[in-house]
Amino acid sequence: MSVAQSPPPKGAIWPVTVALGVTVLLVGLVVSPLVIAPLGGAIALVAGALWARDLRRTTRPEPVALPPGREPGGGERFPRNRMLERATIGLGGVIALAAGLPAAGFAILPGLLGQRGHEIDLGPTDAFPEGKFVVATFLSDPKAGEISRRAAYVRNNGPLGNLPSFTIMSSRCTHVGCPTQPNGPLFMDQRSFARTNAGEVGLVPTQPAGFGCPCHGSQFDIEGNRTAGPAPRALDRYQFSIRNGHLWLGRLYSVSRVDGTGNTAQIRSVKLQGAGQPVSGFESWLYPVDPPS
Repeated sequence: MSVAQSPPPKGAIWPVTVALGVTVLLVGLVVSPLVIAPLGGAIALVAGALWARDLRRTTRPEPVALPPGREPGGGERFPRNRMLERATIGLGGVIALAAGLPAAGFAILPGLLGQRGHEIDLGPTDAFPEGKFVVATFLSDPKAGEISRRAAYVRNNGPLGNLPSFTIMSSRCTHVGCPTQPNGPLFMDQRSFARTNAGEVGLVPTQPAGFGCPCHGSQFDIEGNRTAGPAPRALDRYQFSIRNGHLWLGRLYSVSRVDGTGNTAQIRSVKLQGAGQPVSGFESWLYPVDPPS
């Protein structure tokens, strides 16, 4: 004798879909804050709305035909189990918002607000001889003081048409961020200083055959291309501008590779990536996306 099984309660799929949407949202905050996270939030919101609609329908009393002269009454209009169910759903929603909104704000808002780094005045362009490298040290955040001191390798490439051309590379290794060093002499006796908006800027001429990281052995050529070691890409570079005869640093950006040299180089650039993050090849697809900064 077979027994007919009752169908699942109407709307039973919506709690599972809400949970799936929240899971996608949380994973998206790590993997893709601008694509996967909003998709997960949309799934959770739509499923939650449909779940609430079904709950309203199931709580409506069915019309009952009463004998003539008999008035309705005596039963619970809002069962206690329904009240507890709605209270639990509401509390869960408040907890989910309290946990998810701060994380979403930190992940998404910085990119939407367009935060910018400090622009650095490295001093007169005359301090950078054409075709020569100079190690420039400066405060990336003057308010933070010496803890923010950074170094950049600056080379005046000469004019490109009617425009000046400079190569400005960060000294930070793209493996784990250790400071690299020029593979060649530093002419400390020719060291000079300039006072700018970044405080004291130090300028030391150098004649490198490349750059090396003393921490883990990564090596880079004079254009910043990786030639050996665990670094996943070329040295990061700075945007620059010339204002009133002074060289100004702009934002950092990452580079997969540089073809050519000097003012004829072809730079394969991408937005700034974190230390150790590849920007080309299959590995770049496996690396989590950095939050906007």
